Amino acid sequence: MLNDIDFTDPDREAAEAAARELFRLLRSLGVELDDMTVVVPCDTCRRSGHRVHLGTLHVEDVRTLNDELTLLTNRPHPGRPPR
Repeated sequence: MLNDIDFTDPDREAAEAAARELFRLLRSLGVELDDMTVVVPCDTCRRSGHRVHLGTLHVEDVRTLNDELTLLTNRPHPGRPPR
């Protein structure tokens, strides 16, 4: 009988996979997310679905992330006019 019970949640698994990828990418930039979590949907939230909470970022990690995002946004992209 227990073989017929399935507790998997594809939406949560997709959120966890996205969170793991973000964690991996940010770590490769030198940003540590010490307390990142996946949060279940809430009834009062403006947007539905699972949420990824990044947790607390140390100031140095925010500076690193800002620097990396600045480089990324200033890089020329095909099909996008230069800034």
